[in-house]
Amino acid sequence: MNDAQGQLTAQMIDESVEVMQELFRQVRPLIMERAGKIDHTDKQDGSPVTDTDIEVEDILQVEFARRFPGLPVFGEETGYGSDLPEIVWLIDPIDGTSSFIQNVPAFTSMAVLLQHGEATASIIYNHSLDTMYVARKGKGAYKNGIRLNLGTIPLPQVAYCKGRFIDALNDLLRPEKVTCQNGPQGAGYGFALVAEGLAAARFNLLSRGYVHDYAPGALLVREAGGAIVPIQDDAYTYETRSFVACHPALESLIRSHAQKIRALEKELAD
Repeated sequence: MNDAQGQLTAQMIDESVEVMQELFRQVRPLIMERAGKIDHTDKQDGSPVTDTDIEVEDILQVEFARRFPGLPVFGEETGYGSDLPEIVWLIDPIDGTSSFIQNVPAFTSMAVLLQHGEATASIIYNHSLDTMYVARKGKGAYKNGIRLNLGTIPLPQVAYCKGRFIDALNDLLRPEKVTCQNGPQGAGYGFALVAEGLAAARFNLLSRGYVHDYAPGALLVREAGGAIVPIQDDAYTYETRSFVACHPALESLIRSHAQKIRALEKELAD
């Protein structure tokens, strides 16, 4: 599986990224056939889950293991702990399940490759739009094979956050003429908008998700030339839940107000 230093070779990373994209496309007909037509139950944390989430995760895990025996792949529905292998893929079979249930085109499938404490590759696939986003650490971010470069895109005038933060964040963002609003449910969808330069920022605040929810999008935004600004932590890691993913033109303002945003997050916590 890996070389003498315990790392995947570059070729193996490329191959595993290609296979994961193939598998996401493979499950697309199943997902699209059921979007907006399926019942759901609630998990212990109150988030919805459908039989399709579980079925898709099983397909992805089985097929990936067949192609890459010995390379672990864990998923949201089967779960995983904090003692992850040094090299592992994490998958979110349907991110934005609420959007999937309503057939709002903001649900995605996501995956992230972790190696020795770093996210080194990620994939976000929007089934509704047939849009594939891929990021490789140090090698850029791509939409359908075309490189994303936020440095060439003017600062958008809209950002996304939870409703309870809108008024306070609008006050902070006013100097850059950026306005916050609620976005469709789906972290992968929101991060992709930032990476494309269609949104100025996604404020990942009061987040109850896990690594598979946020690490894929954070790597995508960073490799597209955006910034990841941690709020509650001193430095960002792939386990960070409280952060802002933003256009590079907004980074300085966000960093200058990081303490205010931290206090606001604590104030508005449930």
